[in-house]
Amino acid sequence: MARPKSYEREKSIERACYAFWASGYRSLGIRDLHEKAGLNQFAIRTEFGGKESLYLEALKFYADTAEATAMAPLKEGGIADIIGFLEGLVTSGSPTCSKWGCLIVNTGIENAHIGSERLSSAVQNYWNRLEAYFTGALRRDQSKGLLDQEADIETLARGLIPAVMGIHALNRARGAHNAGAPLVSVITAYLKALEAG
Repeated sequence: MARPKSYEREKSIERACYAFWASGYRSLGIRDLHEKAGLNQFAIRTEFGGKESLYLEALKFYADTAEATAMAPLKEGGIADIIGFLEGLVTSGSPTCSKWGCLIVNTGIENAHIGSERLSSAVQNYWNRLEAYFTGALRRDQSKGLLDQEADIETLARGLIPAVMGIHALNRARGAHNAGAPLVSVITAYLKALEAG
């Protein structure tokens, strides 16, 4: 029995996600997408509405996967879970750790040349979600007396976002999943210093 079309579509999006993640948006041609994701030009146009729309689906797959796995502990957690998230960025086997860096970071950098409003919106949405999780985790610990009461939660959460970007950028630039480890060490040491008691 043939697999349902929805299953095939989801698998194609997943394969496309990894292809874009490794190669980037502009350098990945239709022939490459066919080889790596099993999608020809006709399928990309009719099933997804074009290459950019397929890329947006790949970004959504990446973001949703990260939220369901690496970000999940932040939903009800605290500063220890933020530290765990950061350490996961440079720990082999973590869903957010890769020698390719982060598809969202890579997209933001590449989109500086592309100038797509849709890509920009997808990237910003991801960072907004992560910042909200950081804010919630910090507030929970502060309300429990586990975090310095003088800590500026909003500024701290906002500042963690470019730190995450930098960690991923180091991993990508050096082609190593743990290249950003020194930056993780600096940030986690600072967070631990903010813990009360």
